[in-house]
Amino acid sequence: RRMSAAEVSPAIARGSPVAVAIDAPPRFGVGDRVRAMNRHPTGHTREPRYVRGRVGVVHEHYGAHVFPDLSAAGRREGRHLYSVRFTARELWGEPARNGAVYADLWEDYLEPAG
Repeated sequence: RRMSAAEVSPAIARGSPVAVAIDAPPRFGVGDRVRAMNRHPTGHTREPRYVRGRVGVVHEHYGAHVFPDLSAAGRREGRHLYSVRFTARELWGEPARNGAVYADLWEDYLEPAG
């Protein structure tokens, strides 16, 4: 059904559930070393360029959530979502001695770090 103009703002404010049930178990666990894949899709992605090809550690598993890369194409499918901790040194080299960045990354963006 089409929304009227008056219905749009309230619908956006309510949002919609993004947690979904999927059959696949998570591929990674807390503490696992992972590498963000260095890929360059032509469509939508939420994988930041500055983490691509970099190694981090899974900090938290959020469960399965709608995968935005597919959602942008009209497909509401879930993938496991993780918080991954990257040291500043891993992201920006030796001069970045302190700190870390936590990036929320879907499982399709990750591979085991060797």
